[in-house]
Amino acid sequence: MKKGKSGGGLLTTLLVASLIVVISIVAGVGLARYGSSLPGVGWLFGEGQPSTTTSPVVVEGVQKLDRLDTVRWTESVVVTKNTGGTELRRFLTGEELILVAVGEVEAGIDLSGIGEEDVTVEGESVTLQLPEAEITSASLDEERTRVYDRDQGILNLRPDDTLLEEARREAEDELLAAARKNKIEETADQNARGTIRALLTTLGFKEVRFE
Repeated sequence: MKKGKSGGGLLTTLLVASLIVVISIVAGVGLARYGSSLPGVGWLFGEGQPSTTTSPVVVEGVQKLDRLDTVRWTESVVVTKNTGGTELRRFLTGEELILVAVGEVEAGIDLSGIGEEDVTVEGESVTLQLPEAEITSASLDEERTRVYDRDQGILNLRPDDTLLEEARREAEDELLAAARKNKIEETADQNARGTIRALLTTLGFKEVRFE
């Protein structure tokens, strides 16, 4: 009798376990198929639309360009500078020099300050708010800039370094004025947009707009 009860108990346990497995499978299939329509738990089983967040990636990619210098303007200018005064003073202690200056002016856009608020992503399109292009540097080429001629009064035994520095500053001002006259900043803006558009295209965007 004890063996019969033991065998019956084992059979009952196996039947219960099998029933639990069947119920679990049926419940799992039902939840997978109809779970999204059940109140309160539907959000656990519903299929959401795929989404992509790309603004931070765009911002970091653009910021890596940092200060994007896209134009370099090279020009030469001749500056004649003298100490002024009367004819007699210039003859005795005056000085006149001719400076042939060659310099470079660069322009570009500072991209380090672009934030997420400056970038709008809509699917495969991206819109950027860019800062204005500006002149970033202007300097004389020391190897190519030289004093072409220098005349000193008969009593002037020492060249006037101040006069030379004034001539150099005037040369830089002339270079800046010429670069602005030729719209160096507009060219820098156009070139920067082309560079950024190429970068964002490699990130997968098909349309790039600027504001």
